[in-house]
Amino acid sequence: MAKDKRRMPQSTAGLINYSEEVEDGINLKPEIVLGIGFGICILVLVLRFVV
Repeated sequence: MAKDKRRMPQSTAGLINYSEEVEDGINLKPEIVLGIGFGICILVLVLRFVV
């Protein structure tokens, strides 16, 4: 009898490592993006109570 061959999925399964893609454009650290977001939230809250 023939042996049953089990096929395992490929380890990458079509996933792309985006750090190896083209690095054109703005590169920001995640901390900076979070800081900008929190800053905008605080600005909106301050303007809401002042105006």
